[in-house]
Amino acid sequence: MVFSILKRALGIGSEPSPEEAEQDMPEVHYPGRSEISDKYFALSFEIERGKAAGDYPRAIRAARETYPILPAFVQEQVGGDGAFHIRTSHAVHTAPTLMAVMEQPEGLRELRAVLEAIPELRQWLPEAEQAEADLQLVPRIMAVVAAEPGVLQSRLKTKLGLKSAPRLGLLVGWLERGGRIRRIRTDRTHQLYPAGYAVPRPAQVQTPAAVPKPAPSSAVPAALVRQTRVRRSAAKARPLDFTRLPVIRLPLAPAPRAASEPSAAGNVAGHFQVEGPGWQIADERKLSRAERPDPFYKEVHHTGRFTHWVDPKGHRVGFEDAPSVVRVTDAQGEIVAERGLAHDTYRADVNADGTGILFLSREGMLHGYSQTLDPFLLESLQDLPEFQAQAKRLDIGASQIKSHTRCVAVSTDRRRYLVTVVDEAWCLDAATGQVCWGFRMPTREGWTRSLADRSGRTATAPEVQDALRLMDLTLPVGPADITRQYRALARRWHPDLNPGDPAATRRFQELRSAMEILTGTDLSDVSAPDVERVTYERLVSAEKIEVRGPAGATVGLELQMTLVVGEAQAADWIYAANLGRGGQAFLAGHSGKVVTVSPAGDAERVYDIGAVPRRIVDGGGHLYILTDSRLYVLSGDRLVALVDVEAASDVIVADRGFALLEGKAVTWFEPDGRTVGAVRTKDPLRRVLSLPDGLRVETRQHCAVVKGAPSWWS
Repeated sequence: MVFSILKRALGIGSEPSPEEAEQDMPEVHYPGRSEISDKYFALSFEIERGKAAGDYPRAIRAARETYPILPAFVQEQVGGDGAFHIRTSHAVHTAPTLMAVMEQPEGLRELRAVLEAIPELRQWLPEAEQAEADLQLVPRIMAVVAAEPGVLQSRLKTKLGLKSAPRLGLLVGWLERGGRIRRIRTDRTHQLYPAGYAVPRPAQVQTPAAVPKPAPSSAVPAALVRQTRVRRSAAKARPLDFTRLPVIRLPLAPAPRAASEPSAAGNVAGHFQVEGPGWQIADERKLSRAERPDPFYKEVHHTGRFTHWVDPKGHRVGFEDAPSVVRVTDAQGEIVAERGLAHDTYRADVNADGTGILFLSREGMLHGYSQTLDPFLLESLQDLPEFQAQAKRLDIGASQIKSHTRCVAVSTDRRRYLVTVVDEAWCLDAATGQVCWGFRMPTREGWTRSLADRSGRTATAPEVQDALRLMDLTLPVGPADITRQYRALARRWHPDLNPGDPAATRRFQELRSAMEILTGTDLSDVSAPDVERVTYERLVSAEKIEVRGPAGATVGLELQMTLVVGEAQAADWIYAANLGRGGQAFLAGHSGKVVTVSPAGDAERVYDIGAVPRRIVDGGGHLYILTDSRLYVLSGDRLVALVDVEAASDVIVADRGFALLEGKAVTWFEPDGRTVGAVRTKDPLRRVLSLPDGLRVETRQHCAVVKGAPSWWS
């Protein structure tokens, strides 16, 4: 408890991720790439692609090719602690359901055989058992649908004589995506038909009137989709040195306004109120039920050209079996595309003009889509060599990918994407997977890097040579060589792994002694995985006191309280990042320092605002940095304007200025930050559009058209 209070007082771990990184996670071993691992990950990619495309036979074929190589793959992946740390596998956790849906028991028999044969995989046997149970249910579902075309899905459980069927709806959704049945939405449920059945005319089927038909999708060049992986080593992130960069110190952002404080919008007479010369409400009305915004689109990503609406729970009518749903609308509010996704949307970023959106799923997969929701990127973050190196450095477990990856971003041409893990950021080419550049933020101010205490032991040159021979090393030798060999030999000779073997105990003691000679580090209380671990110290308090001795002499003492943490807690986590219009990039640390990176990958300058940005938008001529309490408008090294804002605000950058969206107000500004006008609402704001007939402002149930507001578009 005391440690937690100190951490909060010192600004450590204000978000859950640093605290999660502090947990004592098992060591994760990342071996060198091999033909087996390359084939395994290529087949996993094929399974995911087949599932996403609804081509279940393709996914099943890839899974069945995976099973024979699983024993060798598991052997490669076993960590230094003797455990297999991979938590999920597409071949085990995705493909079995597809096999059940397509009624292919041969693949399930192969899966069960391999899980039973490999001790490390027996924990996954329930996946095979569930798929075998699904395999018994699927033919019964198909028989009911064939016998009663148009049967209501809500009646399916009764028709099957089941008291409980928690997976029934899931299986029906998979059957539809696999092309075996067709579902037609009614008021409260679906009608189920066999695939290819002559479904009654649309007039006879009740469908939601509020869903316009999306525009047809345009194809994205196939070259942009990663289909093969290039074997390479991890690129090293360059450490940022703020002492060598221009630092623009800006007025510090104030603390966010407390929820109990009155809103800046004030009281609004009626549903809408306008401010600005020549601004007036030309039309105000209540929206019909069909016009109202869909309440399931909880997340909205605004840009100048397109708006992306995300239903993160998959509740959108007509997409009930999709984990999440995305809709894209253009500048006039017309639907461009809408699609149910086969993955969750844990983190998201929309590029500067809305022509691309990048999602990170909870399992660590990156999914990129164009504004027409055509896929252009599918990448496993865990497979990136840079992530593997960072995971090893900071002890990031496989289940912690999502919490340690704070930012993802995609460029306007969709040819580059950016990911951050703790304090490092990498920009990669979407077509080749090669790293364009990588940076690491400096350690947070106040933290001092420290190593294990020196033991003070010295040794003669022959003793050093004896220590090297004991560890099978020869000169020249580096710290990494010594550490790597020590860890390998410690696993071999550790007494716990060789019970009752006095020779192993003696050899292990000799190994520790050799390590102390070669590094000067006392390892009596240090475990093998901690040999090379770096710690960071921070002085919490220092107090001088005087103590009177027996002879009356006074001695001055200084009492110091020091906090020691791991590298992840002292790191300046990157909490906001973006790729701009002209190829620039922006990285913002938890400390409130925002670094600009040139298109060539060179650090240019640092803006110090003292608060974590929520969003960074490159408007071309101006840069907009939004925190929970302030919007900064910048041009190069010049501060152009400051706007104090409410928490949870957003900004739309258009051709002729920018709009600040707050809870119940939208304010329009010139590009340099001069206020043009504002509209305040009685109810929470849902959408703002700049149309030929004026500024259209919508709440949940009402809308207004405001005349006199300038057009946002050239």
